[in-house]
Amino acid sequence: MFAFLLAGDNVELALMELKGALRAEVGEIEVEVHDRVAVVEGLTDEEAERVVRRLARTHAVYRVGEGRVRVEIGGERRPVRLLAEREKLSDRKPHKRPEFMPDSTEPFLARVLVNLAEARRGERLLDPMCNVGGILIEAGLIGCVPVGVEVREELVERTERNLRHYRIEEYELHTGRAEEVDEILDEPVQAAAVDPPYGRSSYIEGGPVERLLLNTLDALSEVVEGKVSLTAPVDAWEEVKESVKRVEGEVRDRVHGSLTRVIAVVVP
Repeated sequence: MFAFLLAGDNVELALMELKGALRAEVGEIEVEVHDRVAVVEGLTDEEAERVVRRLARTHAVYRVGEGRVRVEIGGERRPVRLLAEREKLSDRKPHKRPEFMPDSTEPFLARVLVNLAEARRGERLLDPMCNVGGILIEAGLIGCVPVGVEVREELVERTERNLRHYRIEEYELHTGRAEEVDEILDEPVQAAAVDPPYGRSSYIEGGPVERLLLNTLDALSEVVEGKVSLTAPVDAWEEVKESVKRVEGEVRDRVHGSLTRVIAVVVP
């Protein structure tokens, strides 16, 4: 039995991410939640460590029943032993990458989106609005094959420099519009993650974010074999959710005082 210690102020999002990572690494498995502790049975030590190393919103994983430290699980203080901690992601914040853009996806959100999309190692994960590669970097570092599309050619070149800096050797990059990704790619991808530009310093090609998302999801339905994780402002999401085949999960996440976004998983 293993106890995953969830992190951050949005426990619902942390739990969604953990479940996505578990499905990607070991398949469907039951998770029992006790406040900030998620208990999982049926894993090996290697599998539990592999899962926590790819998470952004979990502090660590503990083996239950061993050790001197005690954690309250289901009203009982159980002995636990630290097995592994999550990877340090802060070293890859946007301003610390070789190529910086202020609206590039930060590593914690990027890693969450990759896990929500349930991207498996060796599979192709697409970001159709890749900017300078924030999502692609995190996908590549956990063993996925990053596939990026970006309308600005300069940013495609800068994305490649970022990927090479983090020693990600297998990737695919294209210059083009996200809404035309079905015409750009020669072969399908297994998963996709989308963090469209909608913040204060963002650049939007092609109109309001809801229109951009609607058109992009329509194109993604032709090339994505599995799930799509995405972010959207709350108002835009209410329109977007009506257009997809199925919503697998959604949670609200406060960004700052004037902006709350929805983070969702859909089948387009």
